[in-house]
Amino acid sequence: MDFLFNKNAADFVSSASTLPYCIANDDKTLLLNYDSLDTLTNRDLISEFMKSHGFHHLVIFNMPDRADVLPLKDWPKLKGLFFKNTKTDIFEQGLQEIKKGALWFPRTVSDKWMRVMLETEQKNQIQSSNLTYKESKVLHLLSSGATCPQIADALFISEATVRVHLHKIYQKINVKNKQKALQWCERNIDKLNKLTG
Repeated sequence: MDFLFNKNAADFVSSASTLPYCIANDDKTLLLNYDSLDTLTNRDLISEFMKSHGFHHLVIFNMPDRADVLPLKDWPKLKGLFFKNTKTDIFEQGLQEIKKGALWFPRTVSDKWMRVMLETEQKNQIQSSNLTYKESKVLHLLSSGATCPQIADALFISEATVRVHLHKIYQKINVKNKQKALQWCERNIDKLNKLTG
């Protein structure tokens, strides 16, 4: 693998189309061409290289507009991403901000990562309530306006069993009654829908 050490961002940006796959500048930032991912290098190789050479930041450049960015969020010490057609002045500004300790990700990328993080957090939150699948179904039916007899019919269980489930659910989601449970459902309906599929 060839590495080119550049003294300033302008040299790097102006020659980006002819650069080798991996470039390191003297700010201890490793600049990695997106085209080299999974062909010449991978996350583990880069992690080991960065550790052994003392790099503090990773920047991936030359990224296609429609690249799958979700796997990139787990790359070690990733501080910035730049699309293929990033203007030179924006690239330079981004590298300078990264050098100062900031992160530099396109809004579309950070939005995608944020959505995934929130979905994961919501799923974990509902799972942390320790609701069983059956309890989640009972709660989902309750939130859709079903009565205890209707829930019992829908799930082929007795009304007494529905009441037992509701009692356990109230304890798990830390509410005292049906009205509070319905409010909890309103706040967590997306999570509840995903859990009950």
